[in-house]
Amino acid sequence: MNQLTVELGERQYPVYFRAGAAIELRERIEALGDRCVLVTDETVNALHTQRLVDALRARGQKVGHLIMTPGEAEKTLATVERFYGECIEFGVDRRTPVVAVGGGVVGDVAGFMAATLLRGLPWFQVPTTVLAQVDSSVGGKTAVNLPAGKNLVGAFHQPKWVFVDTQFIETLSPRDIAAGLSEAIKHGSLADPSLLREIEAQAASLIRRDIDAMLSVVSQAVSIKAKIVAEDERETGRRALLNFGHTLGHAIEAEVGYGTLRHGEAIALGMRFAARLSTQTTELTPMAVSALDNALDACGLPGDWAHYVTRPVLERVALDKKIDGKWVNAILLRALGDPQIVRMPLAEFQTRAREMAQENRIGEG
Repeated sequence: MNQLTVELGERQYPVYFRAGAAIELRERIEALGDRCVLVTDETVNALHTQRLVDALRARGQKVGHLIMTPGEAEKTLATVERFYGECIEFGVDRRTPVVAVGGGVVGDVAGFMAATLLRGLPWFQVPTTVLAQVDSSVGGKTAVNLPAGKNLVGAFHQPKWVFVDTQFIETLSPRDIAAGLSEAIKHGSLADPSLLREIEAQAASLIRRDIDAMLSVVSQAVSIKAKIVAEDERETGRRALLNFGHTLGHAIEAEVGYGTLRHGEAIALGMRFAARLSTQTTELTPMAVSALDNALDACGLPGDWAHYVTRPVLERVALDKKIDGKWVNAILLRALGDPQIVRMPLAEFQTRAREMAQENRIGEG
């Protein structure tokens, strides 16, 4: 597969899958017009983006080059406000394209800026991390964080195209690759257990930055997400399934401090808990839990989920934007590939997490 379409009627858009296509990327950005705004972070800029900007400018395109400090801690309204000012100084109008080149943080910030500046600018995604390639670059969710939690201020704003080039992974650390694969494992758990088996079998090659092996995994994961997004763009129903592992995972990530755990590492912990909760609630088999654990373990993702179930983490669960009053829409599994949304009182979710964590610690002791 080298291309798929996210089917959203008149707003449908392509996702291109490539393995080493720097010239094509430059040509696609050139085709956007005589000027653009390109958003990146310092790390990606040094590795990739400055060369791209220089090439575009050398060929006559006017480029507004916006650079942020890398990391989740910079995914804030303050960063977006700074970018607003730089865009106005550059002279943007409502037709000026915004191109995000970076990981999920860059995509979220650039997308939210594009969604809100001048009531909406067209934008384009060039994801450079595994996590962004398999998940966050597709679907139009854009957001920034508040001190209370992740992604609490945001908007749905679909990109015009997404350009996935797995050659970008050659500059990633093994830890970052593994964290990104966590979201691919999530997609496989929801819709295609064979993807879990492929990731487990190919884990060593994937972590070693095999761009062809990664291309297979990324295209399958995006295909799963694209189908779900097409059915429920604004998360009023089925798209909520993509939050598998995120209710507890987001709380863990926020409580330990952004950057301590990678996003995908926190979601891996959340998925391990959700799978075990599923055995009590939706009759998921222990064999299925083991299959999920095996895929996560093969990638070297953390397994000690019970260690992170503390009072502060459980209190943060109540701040999650997906909480409906005093209710949690828990994303559980009846089987691998067969998810279910289970509406559960928040207090029950917190109590069961605490009790299961205690039992796990006793069992390990």
